[in-house]
Amino acid sequence: MMRPMAPASWIAPWIGLAALLAASAASAQELPPPEARPTSGEASLLSARTLGTGEVMIAGAAGWPWAWVQLELAPTSTFNVGIRAAVLYGSSLMALEPGAGGELSLPTRIHLHGDESIDIAVFVIPALTVGEAGIVGEAGSVYAGDLGWSSRLEAGGLFGIHVQERLTVYFGAGGHVGFVHTPAVGYVDMIGALFAKAGIEGLISRDTMLFGELQGGVGIAPTRGGQVLFRETAPPLLRVSLGAAYLF
Repeated sequence: MMRPMAPASWIAPWIGLAALLAASAASAQELPPPEARPTSGEASLLSARTLGTGEVMIAGAAGWPWAWVQLELAPTSTFNVGIRAAVLYGSSLMALEPGAGGELSLPTRIHLHGDESIDIAVFVIPALTVGEAGIVGEAGSVYAGDLGWSSRLEAGGLFGIHVQERLTVYFGAGGHVGFVHTPAVGYVDMIGALFAKAGIEGLISRDTMLFGELQGGVGIAPTRGGQVLFRETAPPLLRVSLGAAYLF
C-alpha cells in the first residue's frame, strides 16, 4: 500500500516550476519590445544590425592607428549615428605611417533589410583629421613634422550574421574619397581608398559587449612634382579596433 507523499515532496516541484516561469518572465522583460528594432533584440555598434529607437550606447577601443571613444545614438531603429573622437598615433587614411594627431568622425548606419539572422545596411562616415603632416601625406618629406589636416567621406555596405545568441559576425566593403592639405606646402590634394572589413560582436550581458574589427585595403595617392604622397601611389590601408561597449 502506497504511503501519501509528505507535503514537502509534492510542493517542491511546483515551487521549482514557479521559479522557472518567473525567471523566464524576467528574461523576457529585459529585452526591448519587438517593434523597437528591425531585427534582433541584441545591441550592436558596428554590424549591420541597428539599435532600437531611443537607445544610447557608449564604446571605447584601441588598436592601429588609434584609440577612440564613441557615443552611439538611435533617432530611429533604422538610422543610427555615432560621434567618435580618436587619438591617432598613425595614419587613418592609408599607409602604415606613425605620427601624432586627432580625428573626429560621425559613423552612420542605415538599416535596409533584416530577418531572423541576417541584416543588411549601408554606412556613411564623414571624418576630419588634424595632426602631423606625416600622417596626411607628407611622410618622408621635410614637412612631415608640420601641421596638416584631412577631410574624407567613407561609404559602403554591411552584411551581418547573427550566428547564435549573443554572437554576431559581419563583413563589409567600401571606400573613401577626401582631401589632404599641409599649409606649409600649400597644395590641396585629392586622395581615395578601397577597403574591406570584418568584425565580431559578443554580448557578455544584455548591456555589455566586446567587439573586434579589422579593415584592410589599398589607398590611391597622387604624385606632386615628382613626390608621391604617402611614399607610394598605392599604399596599404590597415585599421584594427578591439574594445567594449555599454548600452544604456
